[in-house]
Amino acid sequence: MSVFLKFFQSFYDYTVDILPYFLLAVVITSILQGFTNLTWLRRALRDEKTAPVYTGIIAGILPLCSCSMLPVANLINGLSRTYAPVISFLVVAPVVSPLTLLLTYGYFGLPMTLLRLFGTLFFALLFAYLVVLFFKKPRFIPLTIGGGLENKGWKRFLDYFKENFLGIGKYLLLGIFIASLIKTIVPTSLIAPVTNSVLSYPLLSLFSIPIYVCSGEEVPIAKALEEIGFSKGSTFTFMLGGTGVCIPTVLATLKFLPRGLVATYLLFWVIFSMAMGVFYDFVFWKL
Repeated sequence: MSVFLKFFQSFYDYTVDILPYFLLAVVITSILQGFTNLTWLRRALRDEKTAPVYTGIIAGILPLCSCSMLPVANLINGLSRTYAPVISFLVVAPVVSPLTLLLTYGYFGLPMTLLRLFGTLFFALLFAYLVVLFFKKPRFIPLTIGGGLENKGWKRFLDYFKENFLGIGKYLLLGIFIASLIKTIVPTSLIAPVTNSVLSYPLLSLFSIPIYVCSGEEVPIAKALEEIGFSKGSTFTFMLGGTGVCIPTVLATLKFLPRGLVATYLLFWVIFSMAMGVFYDFVFWKL
């Protein structure tokens, strides 16, 4: 297969994987914006100290991936006075859900499942509260959300759908293009020499960024990596990095987050995924 065919095949595969979930999230979010006042969410975000806890819990309950979470994250950001609630949501949503926890338990056992749940929540809140200290939000203008099913409700829905789909979608499409290009030109054989090396952690953390892995899909892939020689901890790094952040996600967050915070978010995921993998191997290496 030629390089061009491989690229277009990868681009097609990524788009088919992402688009249905992204469209569903855009529709649901636009309905909420167009027809409800979301008083419960406004109330949860009112207290700046507890808001990241609420959004982290919400993220863990919803079955979202790193791309389908973006319209919801954009909505949370529009209702928040600080960046902490949206950061907490962005960190937890793609890696913690009932599905991913059950799959992790089935493939890797209880210790890794508990570490995935509580470790992610802990680091999400830690990062969220640190973000408040270094990234101040511009003057807060509350996001206006429609009320009931008035004549203008559907018009508001269509306006929000267009804004969400085009505003975030163009960054998502660019990210898919870059991810496809990297997958096409970077040979996977490069990872073979370091499967049992300390370099496996940063390698898998960085390697997972351009590879879009839908939530749940990463667990069997991680099991396959373990079977070819990677430690459980390094495959755990891949699971967190592969679902937690990818190039489409990073670029799409530029729609509602400042560039410096997006760069910090990316750096956080690289460090977090490596730290969790190293910690697992150091504490549970016999399991």
